[in-house]
Amino acid sequence: MHKTILLVIDDDVHWLAAAVKYFTVSGFEVRTAATCAAGIELASAARPDCLLLDFHLTDGDGGAVCSRLRSDPALGKTPIIMVSGDLNRELDSYNEYKADGFILKGTQFAKVLAVIESVLRRVRWERGIFETADLRLEKETCRVFKCSRLAATLSPEQFRLFSMLIEKSPEFVSEDFIARYVIGTVSDGRTDAVRALLHRLRQKLGVQLGRRIKSKRNLGWIYVQPRLKPSPAA
Repeated sequence: MHKTILLVIDDDVHWLAAAVKYFTVSGFEVRTAATCAAGIELASAARPDCLLLDFHLTDGDGGAVCSRLRSDPALGKTPIIMVSGDLNRELDSYNEYKADGFILKGTQFAKVLAVIESVLRRVRWERGIFETADLRLEKETCRVFKCSRLAATLSPEQFRLFSMLIEKSPEFVSEDFIARYVIGTVSDGRTDAVRALLHRLRQKLGVQLGRRIKSKRNLGWIYVQPRLKPSPAA
């Protein structure tokens, strides 16, 4: 599968080295730059999926990078997460520079990773793409890919249901909620339509994917992402 390209722009060599190590181990293809100019040039060449951008750089501030990228048609929608040791820069990051996220420098990398993944999920879904550990859902065509191979083509209703279950995971979703927000009716205790839809969805997904959708009495339905076996070392 395509590796997510993360461009980290920071002039703190120690923090940068630690970030590269952590996010490479986490599965990203990491590119780095230490200045605004180098970061803008590398962004144009690499077309990263996300930027982790220090607010203060030796040749300017990250806001200049944000402004430049936002004005570029090819890069304008690239998710940008600002990083700063100054909490007062958070509002500037969102309001003035239109960043997608803000991280206080010194935050544990596990939390930084969670923010990156959250931003990427939101942005991809706005573009009609939703990804999990091994699945890719494309809203425009209602197709589901597993490990880059087409697994199923769903009806629009089935697609809404499946993507919603994945989005809510690991929480259960009640049948009333499914009836209201997927089918567009109020169940009032009548669950036949909801269960029929879930049955058809499981059939369309096939045995391996269908078994990831589970139910529990009084709680509803849930999508369970199985643990993936680590890839063997090259």
